[in-house]
Amino acid sequence: MSMDTPQGRTFLGVPDAGQQALSGVSIAIFGAAEATPHLPGRASHAARAPSALRDSTQSIASDLLRWDFDQDGPLLAPGLRVVDLGDLATSPATPLENRALISATTASIVKAGAVPVLLGGDDSVPIPFFAGFESCGPLTIVQIDAHLDWRDERGGLKHTFSSTMRRASEMPWVERIIQVGQRGVGGSRGDDLADARAWGVSLFSAASVRRHGVEPILAQIAPDSRCIITLDCDGLDPAVIPGVLVPQPGGLFYLDIVELLHGIAARARIVGFDLVELVPDADVRGLGVLAASRILCVALGCIGRQRSALRERRPKAR
Repeated sequence: MSMDTPQGRTFLGVPDAGQQALSGVSIAIFGAAEATPHLPGRASHAARAPSALRDSTQSIASDLLRWDFDQDGPLLAPGLRVVDLGDLATSPATPLENRALISATTASIVKAGAVPVLLGGDDSVPIPFFAGFESCGPLTIVQIDAHLDWRDERGGLKHTFSSTMRRASEMPWVERIIQVGQRGVGGSRGDDLADARAWGVSLFSAASVRRHGVEPILAQIAPDSRCIITLDCDGLDPAVIPGVLVPQPGGLFYLDIVELLHGIAARARIVGFDLVELVPDADVRGLGVLAASRILCVALGCIGRQRSALRERRPKAR
């Protein structure tokens, strides 16, 4: 399995590691620039995101015990074993192979007992990511996104960013889908929305979050369920993350996401996290990359605290 961490940089400076070094690891980070391009053969608009996210953390990586007020704790908890596996060797010319590689890598991390954290790539990347959790069901997926992503196909393609949640709904191990942040105009049509509702999706538009906060969303998450969080950066307002392909005004704010992550962690076990649709070339002064990397730090903290709690509950060997 080919991986590459550019010039030795890792997210938050955590150790780089190969698949063979996953024993005892709590969280394994990896990047995937490509899955299924919506324009066949053309590189993803978000292909540079994994390296930009890693770069954005280098200035704080020298002291991971600094206090993070968004976590109410250290930037990275002492004793938490986090590794960065680098980027998968994907190509816009090989969508089938890309999907297989992302799924196999995710499954191998899960099998090793770690939580996979994926740095995308565009919003086709989560489809094979979800597929790698077949052994973990039943699962709840919480998606944060401006768009519905329920097209069955677009231009004859069924695995691009227009179909992410439709494909997730077809996976038998996905029991519940909660979608947050919808607004504006996307690629979906009225019958796609009807199909999502008929399947049983819980939809919380950006306007509903502004009116009612995140508590109604959290109420839909079954206590002690297993949860994957998938975050499309256009789910946030472009004032927070301007560097996306299709900016839509009126999105969630950074602290909405922080509150949502902490709330999910208090109710459910987070078994996977991905962040996609960050377009560094369209960013403004690096502010969007910074916000996205901060969200990843909070997600790592939430997962890390859960892993520590699980270790403490395990009976001690005599």
